[in-house]
Amino acid sequence: MPFETSPAYDRVLADDRNYHLVFLVVGGLFTVLLLLLCVFSWARWRRAGRRTFERRTYLGFGVASLVLGLFTVVAWWANLTSVADPRKTLAGTAFSPVGRSWLESGRAELSPALQQAIDERLAWQRPKAVICAVLLVAAVALTVYLWRKALGRPAGRRLLVGGGVVSAAACVLLMLMVIGNTEGALAPLTLTVIYG
Repeated sequence: MPFETSPAYDRVLADDRNYHLVFLVVGGLFTVLLLLLCVFSWARWRRAGRRTFERRTYLGFGVASLVLGLFTVVAWWANLTSVADPRKTLAGTAFSPVGRSWLESGRAELSPALQQAIDERLAWQRPKAVICAVLLVAAVALTVYLWRKALGRPAGRRLLVGGGVVSAAACVLLMLMVIGNTEGALAPLTLTVIYG
């Protein structure tokens, strides 16, 4: 495509690199936290008595955090390769009409239509990133509270475990939302050029 050597496309490449760098930082933080949870859970599992609820719980958290940690490691590596070569990442990508129009102009200055689309994206993406981060902290606190209660007493354990499982699943979903929305809020040009 003719615009792939223009200042406009170079600007998209730089923004795409930034988009993936944000994942390396935010996703890397979550990867480290998941792997630390895995180590903590395995240590607690080893100290727990045989065939106890506590032992099964720590085994479950150890396995779940290891699987999620490995998933984030793979995603982290994929983003690292995108940082190294954003041209390869964007090769063959279809662009939105407003993005294509700007890229075909070749100018690095954003067109008014593209700037408006970016502003509209940031108007909802930034608050969503903050709200998801706050909800993630609340969900993690709730999950810790519920599991500590479930480990501490057998009475009413089923309800606590059910709530703990649901809140832990919410943590995973919120983690993904924090990563995605933070990327979009800090590097909005590429997403806007691709999706409008």
